[in-house]
Amino acid sequence: MTNSHLMNSPKKHLSKSLREQEIINAADYILTTVGVRDFTVDKVIGHLGVAKGTIYKYYKSKDDVLAEVSVKGLTILLNHFKESVQKEKDQMDGLNSLVMAFYKYYLKYPKYFELFTHMERPEFQSEMRNYLKISLEIKNYFTDYLIQCQSAGLIKKDLDPSYCTYMIWGSCMGLMNFVDAKKVFIKEIVKLGQEDLLKLYAEILIGGLKV
Repeated sequence: MTNSHLMNSPKKHLSKSLREQEIINAADYILTTVGVRDFTVDKVIGHLGVAKGTIYKYYKSKDDVLAEVSVKGLTILLNHFKESVQKEKDQMDGLNSLVMAFYKYYLKYPKYFELFTHMERPEFQSEMRNYLKISLEIKNYFTDYLIQCQSAGLIKKDLDPSYCTYMIWGSCMGLMNFVDAKKVFIKEIVKLGQEDLLKLYAEILIGGLKV
């Protein structure tokens, strides 16, 4: 029996929480190895060496497994946001850094970014508690920062911070998907730098928020 087989051999008599963590660790490995397009529950099962029913005992669907995997990626993203703001003394520079943090995250964690894009589709369905919790934390962090900027008189008072949060999230995701899909065209034909394009986007976006 090989060492790799021993590593993937299922551990018997695990508690519910440990078994769930084992499944999510395996799912995270598959996701970051093959990407969301080639991710299947069967690959997770093969990696763990368990019966198919074992996965569905804890998770109702593939979407639920992916939602739980996304918690790690979203937690990293939230930390990226916090670190980007802490480096700036000026609040508007901090807002610019928040927007650019999306791009830096996309470069460092492309497989998680692919997962987030996949989860934005209307057919994706999951109500996993941990996923909903971290999603709300990110939304609230971004919205609270916009409220702070409003209170300081830096952005327009008539803008709803919650609406602005979703607009920024959606437009950032959309632009980076475009950049990823058209990267050869952008780099080699139009001769534009991806980061320069994102910086211009951030400048235009924040310019529209300023008083």
